[in-house]
Amino acid sequence: MPLPLQDEHRELDGAPLTDISHRRRLAHEQVHLLYERLWQPVLASVLAASLLVAAMWSIMSPGILLGWFAALAVVSGARLWLAWFYHRQPAWHRQRRRWLFRFAWGAGIAGLLWGAAGLTMFTTEHQGQLAALAIVLTGIAAGGVTTLSSVAWMAPLFVLPTMLPLLGQLLLQGTSLSWLLAAMVVLFLGLVLVTSRRLNRTITDNIALRLIVSSREQQLRVSEARYRAIFRHTPLGVMHFDREGQVVDCNEMCLDILGTSRQRLLGLNLLTQLNDERVSGAIRDALESGTGYFEGTYRAVVSGKQTPLRAFYSALRNESGDVVGGVGIIEDFTERKLAEETIHRQAYFDPLTELPNRRLLIETLASTIRDRRDDGRVGMVLFLDLDRFKIINDTLGHAVGDELLRQVSKRLLLSIDKDAMAARLSGDEFVVLMPALSADREMELKRAEHRAERLLSTLRRTYDLGGQRISVTPSIGYTLFPLGDEDVGDVLRHADTAMYQAKLKGRAQICGYEPAMQTQLSWRLEMEQALRRALSEDQLSIALQPQLDEQERIIGAEALMRWKHPRHGSVSPEVFIAIAEESDLIVELETWMLDRCCKLLAHLPVAVLPRLSVNISVRHFSQPGFVEGLTWVTGTHGIDPARLMVELTESIMIDGLQDAVERMRALKRLGVKLALDDFGTGFSSLAYLKSLPLDELKIDRSFVSNLDTDGNDAAIVETVLAMAQHLGIDVVAEGVENRAQQEYLLARGCRLFQGYLFYQPMSVEAFEELLTGSEVETEVGEG
Repeated sequence: MPLPLQDEHRELDGAPLTDISHRRRLAHEQVHLLYERLWQPVLASVLAASLLVAAMWSIMSPGILLGWFAALAVVSGARLWLAWFYHRQPAWHRQRRRWLFRFAWGAGIAGLLWGAAGLTMFTTEHQGQLAALAIVLTGIAAGGVTTLSSVAWMAPLFVLPTMLPLLGQLLLQGTSLSWLLAAMVVLFLGLVLVTSRRLNRTITDNIALRLIVSSREQQLRVSEARYRAIFRHTPLGVMHFDREGQVVDCNEMCLDILGTSRQRLLGLNLLTQLNDERVSGAIRDALESGTGYFEGTYRAVVSGKQTPLRAFYSALRNESGDVVGGVGIIEDFTERKLAEETIHRQAYFDPLTELPNRRLLIETLASTIRDRRDDGRVGMVLFLDLDRFKIINDTLGHAVGDELLRQVSKRLLLSIDKDAMAARLSGDEFVVLMPALSADREMELKRAEHRAERLLSTLRRTYDLGGQRISVTPSIGYTLFPLGDEDVGDVLRHADTAMYQAKLKGRAQICGYEPAMQTQLSWRLEMEQALRRALSEDQLSIALQPQLDEQERIIGAEALMRWKHPRHGSVSPEVFIAIAEESDLIVELETWMLDRCCKLLAHLPVAVLPRLSVNISVRHFSQPGFVEGLTWVTGTHGIDPARLMVELTESIMIDGLQDAVERMRALKRLGVKLALDDFGTGFSSLAYLKSLPLDELKIDRSFVSNLDTDGNDAAIVETVLAMAQHLGIDVVAEGVENRAQQEYLLARGCRLFQGYLFYQPMSVEAFEELLTGSEVETEVGEG
């Protein structure tokens, strides 16, 4: 938020001050003026205070005078220290809004101290001292106006507390003289406030004008540098000549085209010294009529080099419209042909993999669809997406990711027939077009799965990437065309839909398109839009599942999100959370959840609800402003961050472990507790745990539910408990549903529990009643 300015939208020299960056610079300059040479007015203030104390020494208690002087000296010293500290900060740090408020506090407190002098040192018995008091206070006020007017409200902040107590004392006296003096003080205040306003306008206008001038000078320098850069580095030859046709400047490309040196070309008269009258005539046309043109093979006078080229000549005019020279743009036909080939390749081929790009694929597919409708045969499109390519790109670097894409492209080319096309659509998405199969659709549909499997087998083999052997698999969707009157977009969308279904089935899967898939996608889109509305229409709610210790005392709860759709009723969290994560809505949902949870913690005292656990997705956790947002919401509701337990999943260890650790440590510095949720179900490495600043592990319900039937699950649970005890991390067992499970976990050191054995998820109201000892009805839902 920019600092408050006067007349932000006033125009100066034709330039409206509406640009946010410009206003911020203006505000920064205003604040900088406040701190600039602050020692001078502060020193003058201390000297004035010394004189006032000396004047009042004979009529007032020395203790009061010395106490007041000491307080003013301390405040003055603090203001000087603040100015010293301000000037030692880097420029970007000084632009923060807090510096204005810090200065305002110092100015306001100083004004109050001077106002206190007007109250405590006021006297009617000693006219000389009263005069000294009035003179010092008015002088201090006037000085404040001259030094504080760069920000409009800063001078009143200092002057009014300084003068109003004296004005009040004069009004209370009730004499004609005191009222006269009070009127003079009022006039003085009006004068200094008006003066402050005018000074502020003048200072603001001067700063703004200086910034505008500086900005325009910078723009001119940038424009000049841009012109010189274009002139020197343009792929065309550029030549400047004067009114008489004499060459005055040229760029390097011009010299290369003509095969000469700068010393030989500069000074050459293009009207009299050229052997080719066609060129001279074109230049003469430009000087006389404004434009000239030459195309053909030109033999350079100086070097004798013959070059096929074309040249455009244009006249240069001054402000009066008179021709003062001209410029020639020279193009070598050879270079142009190479450039056209380059442009064509850039337009139709991917520069990284050298495969056809989206544009060429679409054009080819469009013509193929028309051909297949004419001849009755079918074609096939396979849509490929590399599984977890982003992880490789982020962890091993973009260079490794690029090399992987190149190797995938080479394997694609080796795996397809010569009449097929492999194209890179975008990122790690590839499309294979088999344009002409047989007319037997049923047979080709059976062969399609085999073709896709063969392609999958080829692409899943290990890749050697700079000494690192990496396995990457694709998800493949395919469709035959034409099915009806679909166009290019329909065919690609069908293949993409099939690929998406393959992704849902897991990695390295193949799926053919079926019309029902489109219905499912439409339903997901409908639910996504409904979920967006749910945020604004108060359809979301929170359910709480208590967490208990070994004595079965409630020590906290896990917050669970619930959605009651107005038409479909309660929607399963497994459904709408998955939709939210795919559409980036998860960040908005969890932001809403954090706000409601912090509000609940602020409502319930710590003795009643020590803590509340909130699930945070990896997508939200990895947002750049996540830590700052959490800091803001806990501060807004005024809760102790230690009452908030943030539950993360193990996938944080895949999408950049080091970044996750740094962000978790930032949360720990804030005071927030951290838990690793569903431990053991994902990609856990026990070696990672010692790097993570965790407070708690949550054993997934899938292990707890099979303790008595699956020896492997029991062994995993025992290992996790032993490891957590060694690392000093608490363990919460989720999904405890019977006493046998509880006793098994207790016997092996688990002390915290959550599950249907104790409580099901319940509404916030029911949870509050539970904490107060009342009977409640729990919600049957997912924990």
